Amino acid sequence: MLPTPAPLQDPVLQLRAWQRFHLRITALFAAVVFVVITAAALLSYQVASHRTQAALAHEMEVLAATYADGIDPGDLAAAIDDLDHPVRMELHHWFARVRDERVATIYVLLHDDDPAKLQFFVDWARDQEEGAPGELYDATGMGEMQQGFHQTVHEAEMIEDAWGLSFSAYSPVLGPDDQPLALVGVDVQASDVRALQQQVLWITVLAWLVGAVTVAAASWVVGRNVREPLTQVIDATARIAEGSFDTRLHSVRTDEFGLMANHFDRMAEGLAEREVIRETFGRYVAPHVARKLLADGAHLGGAQVDVTVLFTDLRSYSTVSEALPPNQLIELSNAYLGRMQEAIDAEEGTVIEFLGDAILAVFGAPTPQDDHPARAVRCALAMRELLADLNDEADASGLSELWKTAGVDRLAHRVGIHSGPAIAGNIGSATRMKYAILGDTVNIAARLEQLNKEHGTEVLLSEATRARLPTELAAKLEPIGTLPVKGRVEPVEVLSI
Repeated sequence: MLPTPAPLQDPVLQLRAWQRFHLRITALFAAVVFVVITAAALLSYQVASHRTQAALAHEMEVLAATYADGIDPGDLAAAIDDLDHPVRMELHHWFARVRDERVATIYVLLHDDDPAKLQFFVDWARDQEEGAPGELYDATGMGEMQQGFHQTVHEAEMIEDAWGLSFSAYSPVLGPDDQPLALVGVDVQASDVRALQQQVLWITVLAWLVGAVTVAAASWVVGRNVREPLTQVIDATARIAEGSFDTRLHSVRTDEFGLMANHFDRMAEGLAEREVIRETFGRYVAPHVARKLLADGAHLGGAQVDVTVLFTDLRSYSTVSEALPPNQLIELSNAYLGRMQEAIDAEEGTVIEFLGDAILAVFGAPTPQDDHPARAVRCALAMRELLADLNDEADASGLSELWKTAGVDRLAHRVGIHSGPAIAGNIGSATRMKYAILGDTVNIAARLEQLNKEHGTEVLLSEATRARLPTELAAKLEPIGTLPVKGRVEPVEVLSI
């Protein structure tokens, strides 16, 4: 049977948070949308703030023009040179009745001999010190205020003077000849302007928060819709990797993830069929051969390889066969071959075939191994120990009595080992083939196994194998001599272990 892979850890847990696709796509989606709504919020704030200030400026212009239109030019002209004139007090009382709490001051300014200076005629202030009649006001650099003698205007920005930071609008009072007599100014304190801006800011922030929460919720939904099918596929593929080929997704989705799940299920079905073939195939040929054939395909032909061939056969098998009933003979054969297979697998050898009670195995093919001679010798030593255990079990169960009565005291086998070049590949026909090892190396290993009969030995190997063994294994060998090998002209130097 082919070995199964070791269990895998949860693949999702192996990923850091930033490596997970659903988190990255969610973060990207959220980041883009957050940037967009933040830019939109900033733009909205600027537009709303500008519009709020423009609306306030318009209201102030209307208010300044209303007060300017309400002043009689004749009365004003008569009172200009008389600061105690009743007109000034009437205007002050009129300004004091203003109901708009945002208006901080209303004043009337006159021209002065100094072009840069203006003179207070009336100054009403809600919560601050008023300018005294005749007091001069420095209007240097205040172009909008100078324009206020000719048209209704407002300051582009807030201005700071001795009375603090304020936002102002102006409107002219024209005489009978349409010449400017004075200007009426209306101020709003900076704190009131900022309060309006703060109100706009809070509305913008609230809108941004609503948008952010909406985006976060949408990102969570999108992330979940991506995460769940991805997690299912990852978990399913992990179970497939662990050998659970009955894993299916059975998705009911109709989107791309559903299509992927359907293809996954079809793939899993194909892998399950392939695994059945692999498992079944692996019981008839060596696992290495099965993997190679499944990976490369079954094609006739082979290639020269450097290998060590091990050939083993039970002694007196015919006698033991006569002594055992058929069912017990099959059980004994399977037990023996199974134990020998354990030794071969432990050294990663390949069983080419079972020939009744005989075994032909190779080391170094189909997977190359630099130390294949040592693997073969270690395998032979392990076979000896496993066969001794099998004899002990047969003695304990009483089964050995059947072949002892036939003259076979203990089960024993003969082993032949030789290293050299061989041809490894598929032989047979286009419809029926098998993996085989061919060449003189195989023949010599088989002949060495037979020579054990003549020399009363159990394991014989060639000098070609000994020359490539590590010191600790070579030290266990005893020379037998240079012996002729049936079917071969050149004799072979033989050693036992």
